[in-house]
Amino acid sequence: MSSKITQHFRRAVFPIYFVNHRVRCLQSPSLMLRNLRPDLSQLSPLRPYTNSSPSPHASLEESKSSFYMKKSTKYIAKRLRTAISANIKVTGLVGLISVDLLYAWYRNRCNERLLNETVEKGTRPEINVLGYELVSRPLVVDRLKKIFQPHRNHFFNHMIYGEPGSGKTTLTRIASNEVGHGVIYVDVPANFNEFGEAFRKAINFRFDERISFTEQLMRKILGKTNDKLKVSEWERALKAFKRAGAVYKAKHNKPPVIVYDNVGRLVNKNPEILDILQDDAKDNVDDRKYITVFISSEWNVPRRMQARSYCSRAEKPIEIGDLSREESLDYLINKCGIKTVKKGKVDTSEAERLFDLVGGRILDLKCVADKYLEGESIEVIEQNILIEVGKKIRTAKLLENAKHYEVGKRIINALLLSKELSLTTFEEFFNKPEQAKEVLKTNTYQALNVITT
Repeated sequence: MSSKITQHFRRAVFPIYFVNHRVRCLQSPSLMLRNLRPDLSQLSPLRPYTNSSPSPHASLEESKSSFYMKKSTKYIAKRLRTAISANIKVTGLVGLISVDLLYAWYRNRCNERLLNETVEKGTRPEINVLGYELVSRPLVVDRLKKIFQPHRNHFFNHMIYGEPGSGKTTLTRIASNEVGHGVIYVDVPANFNEFGEAFRKAINFRFDERISFTEQLMRKILGKTNDKLKVSEWERALKAFKRAGAVYKAKHNKPPVIVYDNVGRLVNKNPEILDILQDDAKDNVDDRKYITVFISSEWNVPRRMQARSYCSRAEKPIEIGDLSREESLDYLINKCGIKTVKKGKVDTSEAERLFDLVGGRILDLKCVADKYLEGESIEVIEQNILIEVGKKIRTAKLLENAKHYEVGKRIINALLLSKELSLTTFEEFFNKPEQAKEVLKTNTYQALNVITT
C-alpha cells in the first residue's frame, strides 16, 4: 500500500518541482529576482535599483565622516604651518647667533692685533720742542737708551728724577723714539680722571671691546651686567699691555719696557694708584715679564718708593741735572743767537751774563733768552728774577725771624761752597722730613741756587 502512495507522489509532485527548478535556472537573474521579489516589479523602469535614494541613516554617517575628514585636514595643515614657522625661526636664530659671535671675535682680534703692533713698534711719543731749541745731551740719551733696551735677564726697574725744567721729559721722549721697538711711553696727565684715556692712547687700545649680544644676554640672565664698571680704564689698559708684552717677549726673547712720566702727579692725590703701579712693576720684573721706568719731578716719589718693597727691584735713582756751562752757552749762543760781532770778533759776554743769572736749568735759560730777544735789558731781567726769588723765599719762610731762617742760612752757605747740593744733603739740614718737603713745594731750592750763582 505504501509503495503505491510513494509511486503516486513521484509521478505527481517531483516532476513538477523538477521542471520548475529547471525553468528558473534558465531564466535571467533579473527575471529570477522579480519572481522571488514581486514587490520589486512595481518600481518605475526609469529609476533603476542602483540609483535609488539612500536611507537617512547612511546619509548621517556620510556627513559625519566628511566633517571629521575636514577637521583632521585643517588640524594637520595648522600643525604643519607651525612646524615650518618654528623651523624657520630656529634656523634664523642660530644664524644670527653665529654671525654675532663671529663679528665679536673679529672685532676683538683686530683690537688685539693693533695692540700687539703698537708694542712691537713702540709708542714713539712726540717731541714738543722745535729743532733749533733742542739741546742735544748725547750722554744722557745714551744712558736712557741702554735702560730702554734690556736683555732677557734684566732684573731691575728704574727711577729717573730731575728738577722741573731739567729736560728729563724731552730726553726721555728722544730716547724712546730712537729705540722704538718695545718701549711704551705713558704720560700721566694732571687730571687723574684722564689717566685711563692717556694709557689707552699710548698702547693704541680700544675700550669698546666687542661683546656679542648673546654674551650680553647671558650676563643679564646671570646678573653680571656691571663687570666692566668694577675695573677702571687704566687697569684694563694695563692688563692689555701685559697681554701684548707677553707676545713681544715670546717673539724677541726680551721684556718690553713701559715708561710712566710725571708720576709725581699721583703721589699727592692718588698715592694708592702709585703704590699699585709700583707693586705691579716689582711682581712683573721678578717674573721677567716687563721693565718699568718711573719719571718724576717730585722729590717725595723716590722717597716713597725707597720706603716700600719696590726698592728691592729698583736700581739707584738716576738724576738728570742741569746743563753744564758749555752746554748752556752753546744753547744761548748757537741755538738762540745771543751774540754780537765787534771788530770781526764774536762777543758772547751777554750770553754769559744770562747764564750767570739762572744757571744751567734749560727751562730758565729759555725764559731769559726769550725775554732778551724780545728787547728786555739784562738789568731788567735780573731785577725781575730777584723779585720772584724773594717771593719764593718768603713763601718758604726763610726770611729773618721766619720758621726756617736758620736752616736757610746754612743751605745758602753750603751752596756758596759747593755750587750744588744733592737732595739727600738738602734734607739733612732739616730736623724733620716734613719740613724739607714744605720748603721744596715752593721751588725754593731752585731759588737758592739762583741766589748763590
